[in-house]
Amino acid sequence: MLEPDGGGRSNLAPVESRRSVVELIDTHCHLEAAAFAADLPEVLGQARAHGVTGVVAVGVSPADFPAQCRAMATARAAGLSAWGAFGTHPWWSDRVGVDAAVAGLERQWEAADAPIAVGEIGLDFERAGLDAEVQNALFTAQLDWAADHDLPVILHERKSADRLLYWLRRRRHAGGVVHGFAGSRQQAEQFVDQGFFIGVGGAITHPGAHRMHRMVKELPLESLVLETDAPNQPGHAHRGQRNLPAYLPENLAALATLRGCNESELRERIDRNVRQLFKGRLRYNAAS
Repeated sequence: MLEPDGGGRSNLAPVESRRSVVELIDTHCHLEAAAFAADLPEVLGQARAHGVTGVVAVGVSPADFPAQCRAMATARAAGLSAWGAFGTHPWWSDRVGVDAAVAGLERQWEAADAPIAVGEIGLDFERAGLDAEVQNALFTAQLDWAADHDLPVILHERKSADRLLYWLRRRRHAGGVVHGFAGSRQQAEQFVDQGFFIGVGGAITHPGAHRMHRMVKELPLESLVLETDAPNQPGHAHRGQRNLPAYLPENLAALATLRGCNESELRERIDRNVRQLFKGRLRYNAAS
């Protein structure tokens, strides 16, 4: 288990000075989700057995941050490295106000598990019942907080790419990743121009996802990272089932096939991208 230093943060050296091996990191999963309540240690052990070496536990609401941190501790006990991205998801915008969202980030910044990113934040103009202006206020407040702390952001985007790009062009930010991107290649390129990576999940394993296949083939390889969004958004082989971090290698294999490249070399490139995305903040579990 990780032992905090005197300042309350994990007393581990930066990844660049600790590791020369190639890592396989799930950059987006929700370990505190109810779907994992009964068997999280087994789920994480399975991920390690399938070659996954680290997970980024992504938050949705300050009320869930403590459970998120407990899940990260479980991941480390299973031999994985684990880090936290903390934020208030737009689906919670009708329940969590701007002040509460920022206060939650402030508290987590002082905790042993300080954020390596702010997220999952963003805008969702597809889901019914959410006020667009309330979402905008919540998103921009968290974007500003992340910029003040030089933290990348993990963006939720649903029918909102243009509005997200509007805000990114007009406010300071430290880059980040667009998770589960469902927009056009042209919009993806605009995010890349803003210093963002595109998260590639199980959707690329679906044979009928032709537009997405074209997009990930045409985008610069240095702009892509891998994710599962577990327990959500399972790939083709697991339709109707709970998604797992252990399925991340399937996304890697699908991407290698689409790009026509060697899987081992692709894994090295993706590992470099992940390190760049999180700005050298990755720390490794000594047990992994």
